[in-house]
Amino acid sequence: MQFESPASLQERWCEIFREIGEPQALLACTYTFNADFFSELLDHFAQAACEGGAGKDQSFAHVPVNVVCDSSQYRRHPVRSFNVTLWPESRRLFHPKLFIILFNDEVVWSDGSLNLTRQGWHHNREIAMLHRPGWKGLPGELRELLKSLDSVAAARIILESTSNVSFSDSSDEYLTSLHVPIGKRFLASVQATPHEVHLVAPFFENDEDAEEGLDEYWFRLLTKECRFAQFHIYLPMIEDDPLTVQGSKELFVEAERHLVNRIILHPVERSPGPLHAKIACLVHIPGRIKRAHMLVGSPNMTRSALMAPVKKGNIESAWILDVRWEDVKRLFRGLGVQSISINEAKFVPPVIRRKNIWAPLKQAVYDPMRHELRIKWKDFADSRKTIILYAGKTLSIKGDICLNFKLENDTGWLVTRKRSGGTSDGFFPIEIPVESLPFCQSNVLERTPDDWLKMLGSVTFAGAEVNRDISGKSKNGEAAVNIAFKWSERVRDLSSRMRYFAEGYSDTALNISVQKSLLKLFNQIFNSHDPCSAENSDEQVWRAWVRLELWQTAVSLAAHSATRKDCADWRNRARILHRRLGVSRLEPVIRSQIKGAVNALKGAV
Repeated sequence: MQFESPASLQERWCEIFREIGEPQALLACTYTFNADFFSELLDHFAQAACEGGAGKDQSFAHVPVNVVCDSSQYRRHPVRSFNVTLWPESRRLFHPKLFIILFNDEVVWSDGSLNLTRQGWHHNREIAMLHRPGWKGLPGELRELLKSLDSVAAARIILESTSNVSFSDSSDEYLTSLHVPIGKRFLASVQATPHEVHLVAPFFENDEDAEEGLDEYWFRLLTKECRFAQFHIYLPMIEDDPLTVQGSKELFVEAERHLVNRIILHPVERSPGPLHAKIACLVHIPGRIKRAHMLVGSPNMTRSALMAPVKKGNIESAWILDVRWEDVKRLFRGLGVQSISINEAKFVPPVIRRKNIWAPLKQAVYDPMRHELRIKWKDFADSRKTIILYAGKTLSIKGDICLNFKLENDTGWLVTRKRSGGTSDGFFPIEIPVESLPFCQSNVLERTPDDWLKMLGSVTFAGAEVNRDISGKSKNGEAAVNIAFKWSERVRDLSSRMRYFAEGYSDTALNISVQKSLLKLFNQIFNSHDPCSAENSDEQVWRAWVRLELWQTAVSLAAHSATRKDCADWRNRARILHRRLGVSRLEPVIRSQIKGAVNALKGAV
């Protein structure tokens, strides 16, 4: 493990995307979450993938992208190219900070103390660790955490695509609090009596005040274990005149009665950024060289983060590191230059504000093709106690489903309110299956038949070929152009789209999510082009022609797909499409001509 000078984690990630290109899945775990910032971050990463020449588009709309955060910290997220999931066990604070990207040939990930917020990534002083093993391998305990998130698409894909990485040849150890408290394992791993203890306690971001940064239980335990050591405490400075730090003076006064040495306090200034790192470092001398036994990661220096029983404690992730003191001491010197006694500072304890929110939902999934919202309750009995609002209006839910649900104003969350009151309103994210996300990329969900058709690969009015993504946007992000084609141009354009679909769907390197999206779009184009619902005879003929082309594309794929299963699926699909062409509703002369063409094509198969 190498400690480096301050650097931008975002830029480090951009360098990786420039080198490797587009991901196969992306998972972020955080306590507090800022959806607008995360959207910007995804845009930067997608742009970096294109800059490196390995990105196919300036968007990850076709990639499974998931964020998991604590239920108390979720507020909202727009309907874009990612889903948000809440940690299901509300009794345990969800506090890890992870960013895992699965690429074609390797997995890269970062962890540390920074939440998925603008403050965490751009302004605070944080500890971040970036890992690139060079293959698809993750530590065993990280894989265990992914198993607990099996309902999250990106977590499931990453877990299935990676293997366990062993650190048997290293003194570094990655661990989570899922099965054993992190603090207990950290203290048990100490090999020698420490003569210095360095503790870094964080300030609180907005809304991140569910617990203290350093509490009595953990600190008393350390002073009992290390009573002969010199304690150095790094606390956030609130004001410089008079010198004021965030913390409890009584805690340190009581501790000094049991320590051999006085506590040395290091106030950490807010410039160049507020302190948010969390570190416990025990310095010892096993031989001639000073060693630092360190705990770094997401846990605050508290009982709930480090020592509480598994079923009650926070969900945390951290590293136990054994490094040379010379390699890390500049890190501490950069935090707090001043060395004062606890009597030379004024103390201001943090304000702890815990909200009792009403959060009865387990899942809310939206199908944009059917306009259905399906609800899963933690306890179905809560359905009678709960009012669910969307975009300021109360939803009518029968059992577990809301029919004719429509997304509005890019609003991707529900509000849960207890009928009897007594608790604060909860916020709950609406999830969209990853293969359906591209259909929610614009605010206009009611599309005409031609709109659906334009979402497939197309040609411009000048005849130059353009491959558009399934969100209906061109490579440069411009919306598809609505052009009134002449009949001959419309037919050539339709044929081009069908070739684009057949070639794209048959691509063996195609991401499974993109393939599902293309198939769903194929079905939606067919369903929307019903000749019976057309307003005039010309439109009836055009819709029948579109269905005829789709049927022939299915026939072609039934004959040329890569596997027997795919061929069988497309044969069955072609039979269904043939029965639903809708030719019988056309005018008699046109009907007879098209039926003759259909019979001729059917006989040629």
